[in-house]
Amino acid sequence: MASHSFDVLASLPLVAPATLAEMADAWPPSSVPVRPRLSASVVLCRDGASGLETYLLHRHARMAFAASMVVFPGGGVDAADASADDPFLTCALRETEEETGVALDATDLIHWARWITPEVHPLRYDTVFYLAGLPPSQSAGDLSSETESAAWTLPSEALTAYESGRIAMMPPTHAILIELAGLNSVTQLRELGRDRVVETVLPEVVRDGDGWAYRYPGRRGTSGG
Repeated sequence: MASHSFDVLASLPLVAPATLAEMADAWPPSSVPVRPRLSASVVLCRDGASGLETYLLHRHARMAFAASMVVFPGGGVDAADASADDPFLTCALRETEEETGVALDATDLIHWARWITPEVHPLRYDTVFYLAGLPPSQSAGDLSSETESAAWTLPSEALTAYESGRIAMMPPTHAILIELAGLNSVTQLRELGRDRVVETVLPEVVRDGDGWAYRYPGRRGTSGG
């Protein structure tokens, strides 16, 4: 059975974080959304002693976007990427090597998800997420100037840390980790990715009582219903 990127949205919290709620409060309905910058991210995975692990970066608090968040390696499409046949794919390969030292081939990447930052945000990205197994004889290191640390982590452990408030992450990262937590190996990941159906996810930020909530495609209601 094909896997669908919308399937996991039902597991995500609906209440918008305080920073996003502030943006929504300050965003007049007549505003024109900022055009999102194209970007790509690679969910690098390996078979660990206790199961499937993924490489997570902890971003600096001073970053303009996703400050203090746990993210996957990746970044914005640059001028050289934009001239390629597939700018997203080219960006994914380049950013992974620049941030982790891991050199991937295009055939290593599994197209897994695509998310666009909500319209109320002043910094927006249209991001394609790929999954890839760590190639044999290669290792990942923290080469990015944008992170405080990086480490291989079991998805279930990252989710527990998020739920306890010890780390922060954006909905795309959360959604992908939920799916990875149900996998046992890179082989299983590749099998699932073979029939993957990817739909672009553009969350809305909508009024919910006195606050704000996410509304996801294919999911009815907000935190109140």
